[in-house]
Amino acid sequence: MKEYEVYELLKKYGIQTPEYAIFEINQPLYFHTFPAVLKIASDKVVHKSDVGGVRVGIDSPEELEAARSEVMDNLQRHGIFLDMHDRFIVEEQLSGEEFYIGGIYDPIFAEVLLFGKGGTLIEIEKDVCYIDTEANEEEILRSFKTTKISRIFPSFRGRQYRIEDVVDVVQKFQKLFVNEDIAEFDVNPLLYTERGFVAVDARLKRGKKSAPKRRARNHDLFANEAVAIFGATDKKEKVGYAIAKNALQSDAHVYFVNPHVESLFGQKVYKDIDELPPIDTAVIAIPARFVIELVEKLALRGVKNIVIISAGFKESGNKEAEEQLSALAKKYDLNIVGPNCLGIYNSDKDLNLTFAKSAIRPGDIGLVSQSGAVLAALIDKAAAHGIGFSHILSMGNMADFDFADAIETLAKKESCRFINIYAEGLRDGKSFLQAIRKADKPVAVYKAGKTQEAKKAAFSHTGNISGDYEMLIGLAHAAGAVIKRDIDELIFAAKFANFDKVLIITNAGGPGTILTDIVVEHGKKMYELSDEEMARLDAVLPPTWSHNNPVDIIGDATAERYHAALQILHRPNLLTFVLVTPQFMTDSLAIAKVVAQYENTVPIFFGEESFAQAFAFCKEKNILCFNDLENVANIL
Repeated sequence: MKEYEVYELLKKYGIQTPEYAIFEINQPLYFHTFPAVLKIASDKVVHKSDVGGVRVGIDSPEELEAARSEVMDNLQRHGIFLDMHDRFIVEEQLSGEEFYIGGIYDPIFAEVLLFGKGGTLIEIEKDVCYIDTEANEEEILRSFKTTKISRIFPSFRGRQYRIEDVVDVVQKFQKLFVNEDIAEFDVNPLLYTERGFVAVDARLKRGKKSAPKRRARNHDLFANEAVAIFGATDKKEKVGYAIAKNALQSDAHVYFVNPHVESLFGQKVYKDIDELPPIDTAVIAIPARFVIELVEKLALRGVKNIVIISAGFKESGNKEAEEQLSALAKKYDLNIVGPNCLGIYNSDKDLNLTFAKSAIRPGDIGLVSQSGAVLAALIDKAAAHGIGFSHILSMGNMADFDFADAIETLAKKESCRFINIYAEGLRDGKSFLQAIRKADKPVAVYKAGKTQEAKKAAFSHTGNISGDYEMLIGLAHAAGAVIKRDIDELIFAAKFANFDKVLIITNAGGPGTILTDIVVEHGKKMYELSDEEMARLDAVLPPTWSHNNPVDIIGDATAERYHAALQILHRPNLLTFVLVTPQFMTDSLAIAKVVAQYENTVPIFFGEESFAQAFAFCKEKNILCFNDLENVANIL
């Protein structure tokens, strides 16, 4: 569309444009408002300013005619020759702060707006945010506040800026983008003037859009009363052996199926599906070529939950088989997890249907991971620190069950308090955002695939399009998710998510200061000591103690001195760090034993060799501890 045609469309949605007039190439130019701007409107020109197709600061009719000649000469020098299909636009010249708004139709998130600082350096500055077309006012503002240009609101250098104008113009463009057949558009600049936002330079590309249709889930994935494991085996090196062994302690009825095995772990092994009693959940760990037939047989028997461990689908180029799985899920109203996944865990049934090596403890974290290997590593690390899970979902290729389904399912589980997600790519971004908005529990997201190389790795690993990193985290943050920058935060941070204030007790001032910076930078507040607490500490600490938080109890601090400080300062609602550096008189094991007596207290043994006994003690007692300062950010 030509610019003046875009202007007419913008007006339809109440979006302001400059006063303007349209002229044929050889038609005399006239205008009533100066200063004015002359522009070429031609399909032959993409960026007018790059080829001299714009002339600003025109103050009279004579200058207007001269400007036309100048523009035509500029275009010809760039090999652009105008014809009867081209036009000139003359419009009033406005002044104001330059903003930008654009829209792209993303294959994952559908219609997405980009909004922020405009001007000629937009590609370099990239001071823009992402806004979903379904975002409400709160979400729009949450996204906009991530930009630098947002800091001029509500006032800057004596000028007032109304945040209501931002919401108003974004909402108008949301309606425009959703209601019209638009593939892409941009307005740069979108000037912020005394009369509000005015679209001064606009481009638009028409195009049909087709959003994916979401399927309602009518069955609970974690309704696991009777489970069959297909591919259970007595061969210890096989996945089917690990899953069968992990599932033994469950409260659910667990059956093993394998035509080549008579018994396993003292239980009968069924030959095939026809021998089985009624089941609601099936775990499939058999060669990929047999999976489709088995899934259809299970569906015909009324099984609704199917977890496919088997690899050999889209991730290895077998796209057709994976599409068949998707079709079967829709046809029979199934929940299919995977294929190419680690499995699921349900603490409500003490049911471990994964082939993870480490035991899984019950807890309150719902952990969702696209990568089985990453998930196995997180489970292993969590086991070492005594961290448990309410539910675990290994998503694999997501032929059917996706992140939105996982969030919606976990949001309904009483035992789940935190929903933590490791994502490589998405399929239905709009549903993902909607699930985050509706969840009444905190949703945390760690997104892999920041670089082009990582995106390629993600595709070969799971067969999913990784998508744009900034877009995903920007939209997820605006929708209400907590974006994690370190993957370990997915298991550590939930434990201390509700703690606003932090206390630090240290035997060294420098590390205490570094740790304070880390705490404050991650949104926590430092606890303020009361006069009473200061007086009590004076009675048990050397006179040179810091008299502040961090509480520096001096380098020669013994376990007894740490204990005395903790007895005075420990509070159940405080996150307390006990920071220890290696001094000659430091008995790290004794200090570790003191810390073990206090809940919500995390020891940091800032060193390595000197603290071997302390580390061993903490591991034995499942006490979360650190040996450096930067990793502490993982629990904040």
